[in-house]
Amino acid sequence: MRTYFYKNKYIEVETPNLMKIVPPDPYIDPLTVYIDGAAPYYLHTSPEMHMKKLLQLGHERIFQICKVYRVEEFEEIHSIEFTMLEWYREGTYIQALKEVEELVCFIAEGLFKGIKDSFKTPFKVYELEELFLKISGVNPFKLKRDELFCSMKSKGFTGIDDKDDWNGLFFKLFIQEIEPKIIGKSPYFIKDWPLSVSTMAEKKDVNKVERFELYINGVEIANGYTELLNPEEQRKRFVIDNKERERLGKRTFESDEEFIGALSKVKGSRAGVSIGVDRLLMVFLGKDKIDDVMIQRFKV
Repeated sequence: MRTYFYKNKYIEVETPNLMKIVPPDPYIDPLTVYIDGAAPYYLHTSPEMHMKKLLQLGHERIFQICKVYRVEEFEEIHSIEFTMLEWYREGTYIQALKEVEELVCFIAEGLFKGIKDSFKTPFKVYELEELFLKISGVNPFKLKRDELFCSMKSKGFTGIDDKDDWNGLFFKLFIQEIEPKIIGKSPYFIKDWPLSVSTMAEKKDVNKVERFELYINGVEIANGYTELLNPEEQRKRFVIDNKERERLGKRTFESDEEFIGALSKVKGSRAGVSIGVDRLLMVFLGKDKIDDVMIQRFKV
């Protein structure tokens, strides 16, 4: 990984693991740390906020490989502590998408030569809205919450209830109806995700953002997007996220004004990508559980 980024003129950086303020993502919860009874502080769930603060200094290409921490249920591909590769570059999610493909093939060719033969390039790129229409006949992007609920109900979708909000309905439809039907041996991208589940991505249109995910053998490996650099828009989205956290009965977080202020100082368009290194190793080695590629996994 490092060889790839050094060859492409990236600077490797190291940012703090301990944070005073974290992003209020409704679906990602940080581990809390108390130091002599002070704070609380938090272990970072990704290096995103600190790395994006570096972009205001004029750096165009930076990357980092680090441990990150999240409150997770122990499942086959989830862990409280795991390794993340994250990078930022000039351009948009289109350039970043192609770079992910290059990186994966570069690693496969260098370390796992037998695997590369099954990676047909270019990787297939699906548009999420088209997938929903083609596979389920339901288009969440055009429907409000109640309309989406009724549409899913009318098609016999039984895994929903009145407590589900739009995001909940969207993910249930995606995970249960879409994901299983596009799994294949070759890696593929899914792009143009809903605005409501993509807090720090640039808008593509009214309810979509310029975001992609990479899947290999049905496992989500990478998440990337064109970065939102509008301070006021970012502040509004943090407020919306905190309201959602409150609705879910979770702790809310203050907005990081230093981070928001840094966005306006970044010149030009930027794209960022994160890759779960342990998951990537899983698929390269043909493993089904993240435990199989970790020396020891901390469990509570």
